Amino acid sequence: MGEQVIATPIKPIVPAVFVYVTDVKKSVEWYCKLLGLPIPEKTREDIHIFGLSDSFCSNIFLTKRAQVNPSSEPIFSLTAPDNETTFQFLSDLGVEIVHKNQDVIHFKDIDGNVLMACSI
Repeated sequence: MGEQVIATPIKPIVPAVFVYVTDVKKSVEWYCKLLGLPIPEKTREDIHIFGLSDSFCSNIFLTKRAQVNPSSEPIFSLTAPDNETTFQFLSDLGVEIVHKNQDVIHFKDIDGNVLMACSI
């Protein structure tokens, strides 16, 4: 027997992820290089929003904090169909790789937040 669906006012959509960073401008440049996006001419010092919803993704909010307690596990995943090319790209950028197998790569942003690139 199937489970009964419970009515809820909450939709199963994740419109944004929040990444806490110590320097928004440096982080914007780093994430732009990572994602292949143009670096904006102006950035705020407290927050930057990567509006990725047009590409069926969550938006990424870079939010300034005086101190960041980075997660030791991935806080979100990015789609990367070719794992070897992605590994080489990250290595060329000087990104610290935490873990790699045939399907996933865990790596750190400049504040030590662990992210994941996944080919599945």
